[in-house]
Amino acid sequence: MIAATLHHRPPSRAPLPCSTAGRPLRGRSLLSTTLCAVSSSAGGSTRTREAAVARMPRLAHREVMLALARQAEARLGGRLLPSEVPGDVTWFGEDGGTALGSVDVRRGAPGSSIDLMLEAWFHRTLPTGSAVDITSLIVFLNGTTDAPHFLMELIQGGPSSLVVLLDHFPRRDLPLHPDYIDRYYGATGIDSHRQSIARIPQVRPYVSPSLLVRSLWSPTAVVVDVQCGEGNESVLEEIVLGQLASSAMAVFDVWLEHCAGSLVEMDAAERESLVARDKMISTTSVKLNFSANLPKMFENDVADRVVAEINKAFLGTV
Repeated sequence: MIAATLHHRPPSRAPLPCSTAGRPLRGRSLLSTTLCAVSSSAGGSTRTREAAVARMPRLAHREVMLALARQAEARLGGRLLPSEVPGDVTWFGEDGGTALGSVDVRRGAPGSSIDLMLEAWFHRTLPTGSAVDITSLIVFLNGTTDAPHFLMELIQGGPSSLVVLLDHFPRRDLPLHPDYIDRYYGATGIDSHRQSIARIPQVRPYVSPSLLVRSLWSPTAVVVDVQCGEGNESVLEEIVLGQLASSAMAVFDVWLEHCAGSLVEMDAAERESLVARDKMISTTSVKLNFSANLPKMFENDVADRVVAEINKAFLGTV
């Protein structure tokens, strides 16, 4: 990790406005249009999110995720139930702002193909002075469809480096279902966005240390490590607010159009197998991403409380 001093926004409980004070992010107009366009639909979850993010260090990748999260709420609308996550999980932190976090979950409404939408925002300042910032948006579908889930995670371990995970997460074993590849990946053209990001000179493939995780990505997944070199924070910012923002919004729009409202006829055994596979992936995700990492970022009582809420969302357990 590259040591850096991160600049913080002043603490505030107010929602983040469409235009913020101070030096604007490069390329901000691209995201400001999206943020402002959906602001009229802002509800309780939006206000909670904006207030939490406003307390965290100012980072370009959080602006991208804000745009996606607000777009999700605007487009999914009544298909999402109000959040029931307690306040000590939608916002938590430690004295001095060295460890800050926010997790929110919204379940799908009855009759919807949405199972849940989870968003997570984490910041941890390390003893070395560097920081780790992790931002996730996950939308899982239920057994009324076999359409892919949506996943985006951004992991920033320094001011000029970023790991990007962006995928329509497949729910079928792809070699056994070539028609699934054609329907959700080939016909939608989303591989063009993976190709566009791969052509950025600072982008390299990211290899997960988990063999299981590597086996779960789709063939169009963006799984990359953006390394701009020490002192090149502005280069990373331009990449994030430029090609990355454009591709992420386009990939999410494809998912909203072709997957979020999909209903697929399946027999009982097929549906049961699909749901069991989803639960296996959920269990793995919670174990590898949250149960293993949150205790490294937060005090044990905080980590336990947050992981319990995530377990309840994904697995129906505490």
